[in-house]
Amino acid sequence: MEQKELHGYLACSPFLRGCPLAPEQVRLCTVRAGQIVSDRQADAACVGLIVSGRVEVYSIALDGRDILLNTLETGACFGIANLMGEGELDTVLRCACDTRVLYIRKTALLDCLRQDAALALHYAALCNEKLQFLMRRIELLTMQSCRGKIIAYLLAHQNAAGTVADTGSREELARALGVSRAALFRELAALQNLGALRTEGSTLTVLDSGLLEELLYHPAGTK
Repeated sequence: MEQKELHGYLACSPFLRGCPLAPEQVRLCTVRAGQIVSDRQADAACVGLIVSGRVEVYSIALDGRDILLNTLETGACFGIANLMGEGELDTVLRCACDTRVLYIRKTALLDCLRQDAALALHYAALCNEKLQFLMRRIELLTMQSCRGKIIAYLLAHQNAAGTVADTGSREELARALGVSRAALFRELAALQNLGALRTEGSTLTVLDSGLLEELLYHPAGTK
């Protein structure tokens, strides 16, 4: 790999853009759809940068159920949260489609952090974002009400126009929320009948945030 090619790959990452890595410190791999992604390559602990494709991050519950925690796309990194640790990732990473991953040795990235204060601060900010994201996911997944989970998701992910983007298929959304597909369809239909939501294919649009908040915080009659 040439240095120019490496810089091109790093440029897709807001975190690693401009990081002074050398070609011998990285390895580009292709992982097929459905395969599990590891944060180790050639017996070395690594951070993975997704160059193209999509990786789904799962947590395995004690009863064996897999819970979708996050979806990582081009420019996202995995292995960042345990950069300072020796252990492997506790989560399971699976490719949703053929994915190219640039593996970066942890030791090389740690050297860059030691030499570049701005990069170290950027890493700290990234960890803070990941922590806040996980706190929101925990709050969502520990809700007991199916309707509450769905409403909290809609309110958190709507844009200024009320559109909830990137929900994926209904099956993917149900897995992300930890509810059954049937329950998801039932509650989306109920919210649409109440005039709080519009569903058009895979697109969800919040029509009445105030009503959704009322249903969330005063859940009389929710299922």
